[in-house]
Amino acid sequence: MKKYILPILTVCATLQLFSCSDDFLERTPDTQIPESQVFFNSETGLQMFSDGFYRYFSANSIKEDATSDNCEHLGSPADIRTKDYALPTALGSGGWDWTSIRNVNYFISKCKESTVESEIKNKYLGLARFFRAYLYFSKVKAFGDVPWYSNALNTNDDEELYKARDSRTLVMDSVLADLDFAIKYLPEEQYHNRISHWTALAFKSRICLYEGTWRKYHPSYNLPNAEKFIQESFNASKELVDKGPYKLYTTGNPVSDYRMLFLFTTAPAEECILSLSFPQDQTGGGAEYNYFFTDYSNGNHGATRSLIEDYFMVDGTSFNVKYSEAEQETMSFADEMKNRDPRLAASIITPGYIRYGTDGGRNYGDFMQNRTGYQICKRVGPEPYVDYRDIILMRYAEVLLNYAEAAEELGKLDKTILDKTINEIRKRAGFNIPLILENITTDNHQRALYQQIKDNDVLCEIRHEHRVELAFEGLRYDDIIRWGEGHLFRETYEGIYINAGINTPVDLDSDGINDVCFVREKPENLDKNLTYIEIMGANGFSKGDNEGGRIIPYNKEYVPFEDWEYLKPIPTEELTLNKNLKQNPQWELIK
Repeated sequence: MKKYILPILTVCATLQLFSCSDDFLERTPDTQIPESQVFFNSETGLQMFSDGFYRYFSANSIKEDATSDNCEHLGSPADIRTKDYALPTALGSGGWDWTSIRNVNYFISKCKESTVESEIKNKYLGLARFFRAYLYFSKVKAFGDVPWYSNALNTNDDEELYKARDSRTLVMDSVLADLDFAIKYLPEEQYHNRISHWTALAFKSRICLYEGTWRKYHPSYNLPNAEKFIQESFNASKELVDKGPYKLYTTGNPVSDYRMLFLFTTAPAEECILSLSFPQDQTGGGAEYNYFFTDYSNGNHGATRSLIEDYFMVDGTSFNVKYSEAEQETMSFADEMKNRDPRLAASIITPGYIRYGTDGGRNYGDFMQNRTGYQICKRVGPEPYVDYRDIILMRYAEVLLNYAEAAEELGKLDKTILDKTINEIRKRAGFNIPLILENITTDNHQRALYQQIKDNDVLCEIRHEHRVELAFEGLRYDDIIRWGEGHLFRETYEGIYINAGINTPVDLDSDGINDVCFVREKPENLDKNLTYIEIMGANGFSKGDNEGGRIIPYNKEYVPFEDWEYLKPIPTEELTLNKNLKQNPQWELIK
């Protein structure tokens, strides 16, 4: 760990990518921050240093659904699906890197010694402690127990540098204390790309719900106080809902409102609690939206049938209640898309799709970009790859869903909370019939997904709403982990139904004209009216090549998910360097 001890004193050039009201953040800094305490004795110095913390938010976080049951890759699923793990070896690899936390702790020590007035000092201490909580939470999610450091270590602090891991209980209690400090001292301002009192409350809602449900649904780890963390999430969510400045973005047009939420250059302030913003004269950044979902080298993730089933009918009833399993099994793509929740057409390409900012579109997905047939279009903007829209990291709808989930976990869900949360989300989606607590029933699809709570219809339906509303926003992987439903990583993911085998033209959008032909090898004489889709070795059909059926993007057999896979391994060189560190169970057996 000694390689992380030198203080990071350079204002990172990437700060120019994070927009705020101060002009200097849109210029590339060309100086280094001195170690002198004098630098930290002004608010300008404190702000300059702490602005560097914003680079710890990653645009890549929106891609996490790619490793969940919401998506499947065209030929190379995530390692958590195949169990084909590779141990990280190098120091600081695999997420076991302490540079950022050391940098925050260094700032905290300098800020405490600053001569600025207490109100200013506490504001920046609150910001720093928010980021320390955020960074530590990421490490706890990955590794469980981790060493807790509240001070910036020096190269001669051998006892601390080479200590064993502290308990998850101690670390998460410290994270909670940091969040509470941040909430107390950060300004009650409404930003969309900076941390405020409200942002800290929202993240407390997320972090505490994760920790509380993780402890509840992973009983083999024998962690205490699950209910305490769920209660903290409930309290934070309630305060933000009752007192905060946010609401769901709506113009009263459910067909377009949800889609447009992710297409504005600047995310709507009323719903966006935190986003990454990008100056218009810079490259990269917002391109993550278009590039990841449409580029032929990266846009290889299609949505799964499991997710598509979860989208409601247009009147808010369950698709799985409307249609039997037998009916769904052979349902054409066009029929599958009829009379569905408007969020479906805002999330994947459906008949009549027109790409935003263009005058044309497709009636079905591009199989060169995905192998399920359900092509993701949520977030996808105008044609250029480089597009500078805000990347939304947290929005108000998530807090509403957290509030409802925490309330039901605690036995506190009532009509008032339901109307403030789930029913508000459904109303924005165009469902005019609200959920009534006493009448909520789930379906067998939800019971199969959430096996630990299959007898709790209300909680199953809250998770149902959670999955649909937040699809492709990077949260599904964490949800599966915290709910202890790892079996979902090992299900056989399916795509659309094809009513013919290979070498037979198919009318995908049911307009009477054949569109595509699936082949193992393209014929010499091509029909110019057809798109030929080469089925690769890992791809297949549920009924075989000759009969077709549901597309199976990765037609391999999976091994059962095991409890130890919920945590990640520590790099082997870290274990060699620090003999007090012990590997997470079972990972030492991975070669």
